[in-house]
Formats: sequence, C-alpha cells, structure tokens
Amino acid sequence: MARVTQLGQMNQSLAQIQNSLNAASRLQEQAASGKRINKASDDPTGAAISMQLRDQQAANTQYVRNADYANGQLATVDSTLQSIFSRLNQVRSNIVATAGTSSEQSRSALSAQVVQLKGELQGLYNTQYQGRSIFGGTSPVGAVAEDGTFTGDGNPVMVQLNSTSTVRVDVDGATIGAGEFSGLLDTVAQDILDGSAAQNLTAIDGLLNEVITATGQVGAIQNRVTSSTRAIESQNADLTVSLAQNEDIDYAEVLTRFSSQQVAYQAALGVTARLNQTSLLDFLQ
Repeated sequence: MARVTQLGQMNQSLAQIQNSLNAASRLQEQAASGKRINKASDDPTGAAISMQLRDQQAANTQYVRNADYANGQLATVDSTLQSIFSRLNQVRSNIVATAGTSSEQSRSALSAQVVQLKGELQGLYNTQYQGRSIFGGTSPVGAVAEDGTFTGDGNPVMVQLNSTSTVRVDVDGATIGAGEFSGLLDTVAQDILDGSAAQNLTAIDGLLNEVITATGQVGAIQNRVTSSTRAIESQNADLTVSLAQNEDIDYAEVLTRFSSQQVAYQAALGVTARLNQTSLLDFLQ
C-alpha cells in the first residue's frame, strides 16, 4: 500500500490550486477578449483554421481592390469607345451631307470639321487610365503617334478577379482603327472637297462596327467583374461567420464556467489551509 506523506498531500493540493488558478485566468482572458483562441496553444487546430480563414479574407480583399481597378478602367474604356463612335459617326454624317450640297463653302466647312474630328479622335485613342494607355497595351508611348501610326504593342492588361479567373481590362487599339483612322480621315477631308467622299462610307462603317463590337465585349466583361465582386462579398460574409464560430466565445457559458472555477479555487484554498494546520504531533495523539 502506497504511503501518502503530508508533503505529498501539500504538493498535490498546491498543484490543483495552480491548475484551478490557470483555468480561471484563461476564462478571464477569454471574457476580456471575447475570443476563445487568444494564442495558438489555446487550440492548435482551431488556430490553424483561423489562419486559413484570415488568409482567404486577405486574398479576397486584394481581389476586391483588383475589381475596383477593373471597374474604373472598363468604365473609362466604355465611355471612350462611345466618344470615338460619336466622332466617327459625325464623320459619316459629313460624308452623307456632302452628297446633298454643291456649295464649295459648305464642303469646305464639312471638310474642316472632319480635320477637327481627326484631332479629337487622336486624343481619344490616346486616353489613359492611371497613367496607362487603355488602347496601347503595355506600350509606354500610348496608342497613336502624331503621324497617326499605331504605337501600341497589343499586350493585354489583365486583372485577377479570384484564384482561378482573370479578365482583360483594355482594348487593343489595332482592333478599333487606331492605326487607320488618321489616314482615312485625311482622305475623307480631301474627298469632301472633291465631292467624292461617298466612296469612304464602307471604310467608315467598318470602323464603326469595330467600335460597336469592342463596346459589347467591354460590357460583357463589366458584367463579369460585377458578378465576381458580388460572389467575393458573399464569400467574405461566410468567412466572417466561420471565423466567429471558430474563435468567439459564448459569454454566458464562459461567465458560468468562470464562476464555477472561482468556487472551486476558493474551496481548494480552504482545504489546503486546513491541511497546513495539521502537524505530525496531531497524527501521534
């Protein structure tokens, strides 16, 4: 039969008191922070899960920033395409108007307007968003040079919307007449003066159709970006709930356990105090 010494009893009692105090301290820390996990040792598995959830939240935050950038650039591309369409359509109207007039003065005015529209188109094709050409790809010199040549490189500007999806947020200027409009409008301006501008209608209509096609593609990408943003926002809400379920405490439960732990601690102190009053002489009596 094992012999229980007074020193052994004291050590055991002190260990139990310390354990009870540590448990009360953990509960107090949880109540103060509102979190069940305040350090990895509280729950290694739960801490690992929280790290994964927070990593996903951080990634989603970056995806939302990417989507904001994509929306801004696509909106700029869309409005610029509409402005280009408007100018090209005005050129077409001038060509049509030429057929209905024999006045040299009217033709001169229509021709001069085409020259002005060419300058406006030059600026539109060189539109930038946050310092980057929206029709020149990754070219540092924009999309159109002063002589009307296309200076873009055609490299797409891509934005990542989530872990598996990217979208192009620019338009290759070569597909919307960035390298053609200048020479074409020079010809139109001269042909208006000569009364033969109607022969350019097919070429102008071709440019208009290219701009319409690009506008439709941009609209589809904008819808995709919007859908992706909504999906990420929904996922973030789910991640927040999951993180709260993994980390947050039930205050009522923690406070109840803390009260119970305090009672147990006080009881352990009382028992230990009574043991301390017992001496070897008490056993010899």
